[in-house]
Amino acid sequence: MLRWAGLLLLAILLILVALRVSASLREHADQAPAGTVYFQTPSGRVAARVAGPADGQVIVIVHGTAAWSGFWKDVSAHLAGKGWRVVAIDLPPFGWSDRDPQSRYDRVTQAGRLSAVLAAQRKPAIVIGHSFGAGSVVELALRHPQQVRGLVLVDAALGELDPKGETPVARAFRVAPIAQLTTSAMLTNPLALKPFLRSLLARKEQGTSWIETLRAPMRRSGTTSAYAAWLPNLFTKRDNALSRRTANLKAIRVPVTLIWGRADTVTPLDQGERIAALTNARSIEVLPGVGHIPHIEDPAAFDAALDGALIHITEGGQ
Repeated sequence: MLRWAGLLLLAILLILVALRVSASLREHADQAPAGTVYFQTPSGRVAARVAGPADGQVIVIVHGTAAWSGFWKDVSAHLAGKGWRVVAIDLPPFGWSDRDPQSRYDRVTQAGRLSAVLAAQRKPAIVIGHSFGAGSVVELALRHPQQVRGLVLVDAALGELDPKGETPVARAFRVAPIAQLTTSAMLTNPLALKPFLRSLLARKEQGTSWIETLRAPMRRSGTTSAYAAWLPNLFTKRDNALSRRTANLKAIRVPVTLIWGRADTVTPLDQGERIAALTNARSIEVLPGVGHIPHIEDPAAFDAALDGALIHITEGGQ
């Protein structure tokens, strides 16, 4: 039995190592898409896609885990067509932004990057934050409220509030080999991307056409290493973020609106309702039959909900 168990463990290890080597071999495309612009921040450049009239009111879009600005291209086009100046960013280490050699991907540092992007707009912006990206967006609103006109939180993954201790998973992923092997097997592995995306959706067929868009920046050199360095931040509870405290959420002074998928199993609706209550949100729009990524599951319903959320912010609707 011990011999077979040892052989099984060896086989698993060899498979994981093979996946890591394969990741290195396929990560070599470093040319950013045409139209990519960059904003300089104290911790490197942030890539973005900009659309809409230069004199329009500014909206900044912040994506979730393993996504990038291209994943929001249809929403950007919708908003630009209505006269908004849309700045959809790539939150490092994702997309085409600079990777931080010091691996500073915590919420506080990310909020600093967002602040630098907003400073370049020279006027306050409405900021949309989806899933894991919403944590950095809320952190921005708490630390730099003068730059934020309002927040739209989409299926926001703020994590446990008022945490008592760190998670064992976060501690494990701070061990580089563990993070590297896990990332190459599950996050940057092309074979795992489709089932990963489908696991987030209620309308699973809607993810198929977005696979190639998600994969595009994963072909950059060093992607697996960069994502592995970021990975502990997905699970940590202890990073000195203001946005992890209920008292701070209650103190948010900028207008907040929420959009949520009723069928979301990643961040269930009760989490959205609690965030809405804590932030005294002006509205929460719940989309039936939609999971964790509403803007690709039901684009028409999401665009309509977003338009309504923006009205609540700009006109002070209740």
